[in-house]
Amino acid sequence: MWIGLSLVSGVAVLASALVCALLVWRGPLDAPDADRKVHQRPTPTSGGLGIAAGFLAAVLALWFGHPGWNAVLAEQGAALIAAITLFACVFLLLGFIDDAMPLNPRLKFALFVIAALAAAWRVGIVTQIPLVGGDALQLPFVVGLAGTALWIFTLVNAVNFMDGSNGLAMGSAAIGLAALGVIAFMLHSPVGAALCVCTIGALFGFLIWNFPHGRLFAGDSGALFVGAVAALASLYIIRRTQLSPLVPPILFFPLLADALLTLLWRARRRRSLLDAHAEHLYQIAQR
Repeated sequence: MWIGLSLVSGVAVLASALVCALLVWRGPLDAPDADRKVHQRPTPTSGGLGIAAGFLAAVLALWFGHPGWNAVLAEQGAALIAAITLFACVFLLLGFIDDAMPLNPRLKFALFVIAALAAAWRVGIVTQIPLVGGDALQLPFVVGLAGTALWIFTLVNAVNFMDGSNGLAMGSAAIGLAALGVIAFMLHSPVGAALCVCTIGALFGFLIWNFPHGRLFAGDSGALFVGAVAALASLYIIRRTQLSPLVPPILFFPLLADALLTLLWRARRRRSLLDAHAEHLYQIAQR
């Protein structure tokens, strides 16, 4: 099984790196036209297209290139895997549009809420929170739906907010996904582990071009796609293994902590939470 995962991770790295190379050559450019941007010259962006290409190539290679995995995927919810891929691509598309033609912040907020609610409904609503002593808190359906959608919305935006320094957001996401993949494998969810491995391989293919010299940026398309895959893979693993829903936020805490603390700081000072800014802790550290 690990041999199959190793091979498809190589497919993900190769496909992602090749598409990213094309983007470096002829991709859309991110101009340093705002105070919050620290790069000095126009830089190719939308590396998320490369990440998505690597992820999709790896999933297809797993499905069609390895008979053993084909059966495992069919048994453990092929429709769910398709739904995760579909909703991740929805966020990819929203990010790509925003890269090319910045969306109105309120419109983008509304679209994210709708996509998060739909993804939560389809992939898996968390309605149970484990407590000490083996007990569990049962959540009403509406509360579970809202909380699950909030998890998707928050992680997607946290990755996007942190995507302002070469390697930081994508590298942190890869580390969180690696830990999540190991947990999934130990809890007998090979498909959950495969989702993580496919994404990590695609991220490595992108990071070849991004870190440390920043020849290509992930853009909103990359940040939103990776955040969506991480959030939805977490829900899939929770659904298949009964993993505590408190575990994924711990694994992605470095991304969540900076974003949420910054939002709290801005809210206390009555600043807009929807406008772009350069007040994250990592941005202050850079300066």
